[in-house]
Amino acid sequence: MTNSAVEGFALDDLAIGQRSEFETAIGGGDIDRFAAISGDLSPLHTDAGFARRRGFDDRIAHGAYLTALVSRLIGMSLPGQNALLLKLQMSFAAPVVPGTRVKVSGVVEQVSDAVRSAVIDIRITDAARLSPLARGKATVGFVSELPNG
Repeated sequence: MTNSAVEGFALDDLAIGQRSEFETAIGGGDIDRFAAISGDLSPLHTDAGFARRRGFDDRIAHGAYLTALVSRLIGMSLPGQNALLLKLQMSFAAPVVPGTRVKVSGVVEQVSDAVRSAVIDIRITDAARLSPLARGKATVGFVSELPNG
């Protein structure tokens, strides 16, 4: 399936400071679907009462769900279809509850011709409050079409 919204940057197209971002709302249904797909049915993610009794405002999104949004950023826009995620390091600053609108952004921090990779600084923030939710670094490699392919 081809999607015209997918970027196709090659390593040579990237520059230090190049940026991409998107916003999306985290809904309860998103958390439920991710729980079902991942198999992580912890009540922190699936039971609002349980989460509240543990000090949270509501049930919380999986950290791995937030990293899936990073995969979306890498695979769809920065760099896009020519990227292969090699390494992802994330730290989480605050819980994300249903109804939160998040901004996922990436900035090219390093480009290496020698190893044909780039390092992208990742930030996930609450789009309304502008407060940090998660941050990290993604290292991406690059693929290219085979001759006669």
